[in-house]
Amino acid sequence: MNIKEMTRQDCVALLKAQRLGRLACVRDHKPYVVPVHFAFGENSIFSFSLPGRKVDWMRTNPHVCLQVDDVGGVDGWRSVVVEGVFEELPKAPDPDVGMTSAERMTAPVDGDRQLAWSLLATHANWWEPGALKPGDALAPSGSHLFYQIRIEALSGRQASW
Repeated sequence: MNIKEMTRQDCVALLKAQRLGRLACVRDHKPYVVPVHFAFGENSIFSFSLPGRKVDWMRTNPHVCLQVDDVGGVDGWRSVVVEGVFEELPKAPDPDVGMTSAERMTAPVDGDRQLAWSLLATHANWWEPGALKPGDALAPSGSHLFYQIRIEALSGRQASW
């Protein structure tokens, strides 16, 4: 078996091709790893979730890691690790609720949230993993959130026979 480092271009290609990764976060020196569906966009990873342990931990310590792989088959495997910083993508304020015209003009635009939505929506049923709780039906509207992981470092390895 031959193992070699992947180029940044190869790492990005794998991130664009895959949609399932393992997100690692840490709180109080304890690790927590969960599978997440994601979309790659420029220098960020975008995802969608319900509030819970993962989100609470990332809010406490925004430094996270995402591991994505392609096991392939008998030909070998590829694996990419993304180190980055969690950032919530809040909804823009409702312009008709309690804002002056001056405040409306300077309210944050939810462009990153729209970008996340558009990238995630290229996959069928992209919302299901982040909108379902174990054993429950679809979560109430408005309880979900979008977030991004701003990429600080990217590395990968691949193996072939």
